[in-house]
Amino acid sequence: MRVLRPPFSWFSPITVLVAWTALAALACSSQSASAPAPDAKPEEKGTAPATRQQPVGSKASDGAGLHHGIDVSSYSGEVDWAKVREEGHTFAFLKATEGDDLADPSFAQQWPKIKEAGLIRGAYHFYVTEDDPEKQASFFIKTVQLVSGDLAPVVDIELIGKNTPAGLAERLKIFTTRLEEHYGVKPIIYTAPDFWDEHLGEGFGDHPLWVAEYETDQPRLPVGWSDWHLWQWQGDAKVPGVAGSADLSKVNRVGVDLSILLIPE
Repeated sequence: MRVLRPPFSWFSPITVLVAWTALAALACSSQSASAPAPDAKPEEKGTAPATRQQPVGSKASDGAGLHHGIDVSSYSGEVDWAKVREEGHTFAFLKATEGDDLADPSFAQQWPKIKEAGLIRGAYHFYVTEDDPEKQASFFIKTVQLVSGDLAPVVDIELIGKNTPAGLAERLKIFTTRLEEHYGVKPIIYTAPDFWDEHLGEGFGDHPLWVAEYETDQPRLPVGWSDWHLWQWQGDAKVPGVAGSADLSKVNRVGVDLSILLIPE
């Protein structure tokens, strides 16, 4: 079983202050730093590279409930969402659609269960670069109903079809604009730096970024972004509660507006 990060603990050296005087007896004091609580949450321990931290707010609307999460599809098999939450995950993305006509077989069944388990839920669309963007947007909108507190819709763009026509960026903009008009928030863009830089580029930096990059202390930023909101730092992980495998992501807690990740009230 692979977990987010192996436990760790630390102790500050005991400091003994001794006051010497010619006529008085020794006086001493000590200070020690406590180790992390044994029930520390997964975000406090971990093999994942550490990320910067900031104080967590108390309102869901500012993204305070978002820390570590997973994304799955029908290939992940059965999911015990209560167990996933017990493991310390706070959000989960489900694959909903692909292209203009392929719905993920597990989406309809799993979608309500995520919310019932107390996780913040999100849905993603696998963008097929050969398909019409309007039809893809309409298909996603027909399939996915988002409510206040859900994560913003995600467009996953990471592969180029061999019959992809020119003007990929313009077509992707048609797709994202349609979703923004319908759901009232800018879609989150999921991608990898190398893929994005080769095939797209500037023009999407106002969208929340979910960047995928593994085996690094910090992810590289694709062209057009100055920071990331979500980082998928590990793929195909074994997560308790998930029959198959899941991808692991974390939220950037410093310097970005997390409220734009959620459907507003």
